[in-house]
Amino acid sequence: MAFDIRTSWIINGELTHILPDTIGMGRSEMAFLAQRGIVKVTENANGVEFKWVLFSANWSSLLFLEEYIHLFTGPYTFNYFVSGWSSEVISGAIDARTRLSQLIAKSDVHISQHTIVKEFNPEKAAVPHVLRDSLSDMTVIPELSVDCVYDEDTNQFLVQRVGSQSGIAKIYGMSPVSSPCLTGNSYDEVVSAAYPQVMRGDKPHYDHVLAAMNLPDKSVSWVPYQRVILPHRFPDGRKGVSVITEQVDVDIKVV
Repeated sequence: MAFDIRTSWIINGELTHILPDTIGMGRSEMAFLAQRGIVKVTENANGVEFKWVLFSANWSSLLFLEEYIHLFTGPYTFNYFVSGWSSEVISGAIDARTRLSQLIAKSDVHISQHTIVKEFNPEKAAVPHVLRDSLSDMTVIPELSVDCVYDEDTNQFLVQRVGSQSGIAKIYGMSPVSSPCLTGNSYDEVVSAAYPQVMRGDKPHYDHVLAAMNLPDKSVSWVPYQRVILPHRFPDGRKGVSVITEQVDVDIKVV
């Protein structure tokens, strides 16, 4: 059985199924939604998605949604832009209303940190089985991992190999010079901060990462992933780390 996709809009606190002629589409979706504080509503057999720009003038539209969200059939996906697109899925209407209220209160928050890393105890976290296997036996599957070598001249970790099924390869391909593999930028500084400790201590490290990434389609999205970092010795004797990631939910929120 086929299910239709129904798109509607909340503009200035009112729900409509037809966009006014004064609202133009000849711009990016982010700019389009921001120009009039629009909330885009997409309903299908799998639930409903609400899409908006957090910092736009959409106070009345979000208050309308907060009051009437129970009229939509969940689960509820919040897809909002704040320094990048962030997505959350909430099953129940009460929880969705509570979270929406939190987001409304934070709509003027300025995000200065675009990469967030938090270490967790793997014994108290929902660790994907591939990562748990790496933690338990201190080995990785080459196709799933990325190897970084320590360069003594620059005191940096340089990407040497990208596994064909690694998290990076699935989005950016296997090139070791794609944007997340480059050194010296703020993303690299944050995600590589744990590498020296792992290399020197010869012990694994487990954490969650949430980063605003420039994707190949030129959009910017918050990408969540869990990872395990293991010490690695290259055939020529140089030291470094191997990193294996899984793009799954993390215990970090943008706002």
